[in-house]
Amino acid sequence: MTATPTKDAAHAGARVTWVTVAVSVLFTVLPLVVFLPGDRMTREIVLAVAAALVAAYVASVHPFAIFGAFAAVLGFIPYLHVPSTSVPLLLVLSVGVWVALAFLPGVRFHPGAPELWLLALVATALLSAVATGMSGTTIKELAAWVAATAIVVPVRFLPAAARATTVRVFVLSAAAASVLGIVLVRIDPFGVLLERLTIAGYREGRTNVQRVPGTADIATRLTGTFVEPNIAGLVLGAGLLLAVAYFRGPIRVALVVVIGAGLLLTLSRAAIATAAVAGVLLVLRTPGRQRITLVASGLVAGLGALAIPSVQARLLDSFGPSDTGTRARDLAFQEFPRAMQGHWVWGLGWDRDEFRMASLGRVINYVANGPLVTIYRGGVVLGILVVVVLLVLVVRSWFAARRSFEDAVVCCGVIGIVLVALQLDFPIVIQAPATALFSFLVGLSLAPHPPDPPGASRA
Repeated sequence: MTATPTKDAAHAGARVTWVTVAVSVLFTVLPLVVFLPGDRMTREIVLAVAAALVAAYVASVHPFAIFGAFAAVLGFIPYLHVPSTSVPLLLVLSVGVWVALAFLPGVRFHPGAPELWLLALVATALLSAVATGMSGTTIKELAAWVAATAIVVPVRFLPAAARATTVRVFVLSAAAASVLGIVLVRIDPFGVLLERLTIAGYREGRTNVQRVPGTADIATRLTGTFVEPNIAGLVLGAGLLLAVAYFRGPIRVALVVVIGAGLLLTLSRAAIATAAVAGVLLVLRTPGRQRITLVASGLVAGLGALAIPSVQARLLDSFGPSDTGTRARDLAFQEFPRAMQGHWVWGLGWDRDEFRMASLGRVINYVANGPLVTIYRGGVVLGILVVVVLLVLVVRSWFAARRSFEDAVVCCGVIGIVLVALQLDFPIVIQAPATALFSFLVGLSLAPHPPDPPGASRA
């Protein structure tokens, strides 16, 4: 009586084996047949599909690996591409985390108001893209923005343990990137070695080193594996805050010092000011003796920042006669109404060369303000909806900061980005790594955290 089931199982196993072999051959031989004689576009499509299939397999078998990879890429090398393609790996992982979430144990997916807001944003953005003319570049830009923005949902539904581990991977990756960036600033102030970091997004034969415009005395800005100093500032600023929230003891101190030093050397005033405002808000939302500790730590950090000559010069030069950045911002604000004439409702469109070419962007000098750049690209309808969402985020984060120390740090970081980084610069709107970073923090702020037990230390 037991022989038949055994034989049936053996036959079933054999069928599964042959099916697996057949599928493997199909997905190996067929892409090669297309890949070898194909042009560059065909090869990129084949490689992108292969990367997506591999990501889907890993997401279903080892789902947390996708979240860890996303955090590591975001924190260490956000402009990394899928090998031999122009497809950003960060965006592939941003899609992959949705698949991983479906296979991650302990996930309780209950869509709510944040998901409705996200759908409204995506639908309005799609309307603006259609109204201003669809093109291949428009579809790519819109897809990249949606993928990076939608990260908020899988991050918010991560189980507590997986969420904490994901954050720690991000912080450690940012710390490693900070160390490498500091070393490069010290040994390679003219950016000679940066040409070799093409894997990170640099280009050969170009001046990759970045300095402050209008000055000759300020040192090289830290870019490291981030390509752009302002992107480096945003990532390291977030890493600094999350190191405070998710680490304890000596390792917290070491991470704060390492990441904080890297943040200062980016000379990104928007990122430095964002971290400072988040720190002030954290002091206001933290009761008891921990407030004194935070104030003392802030004073030490401020004195340490002023002790670095390049940072001191950068901060003291703000709004001075050689501050070309401030003058360019003032001019862009004055020119904004003229640039928007006839395009107020749906914007100038998503296919904008000035967003992809830094040299053209400097010539056109579009406004350096998140909500206004949203209007510039997607129109006032989308802009109003974005402003409403941001206001709701600020109010919610202010009250949610009372729940736990982790919530206080993350929520104050979200408020700081909205009040400072989004008002002084535009990367969060038009560059996928910055968009994904903000969505990552928003997802953490919306995730449920158990309150601290009575009498527990909040720091």
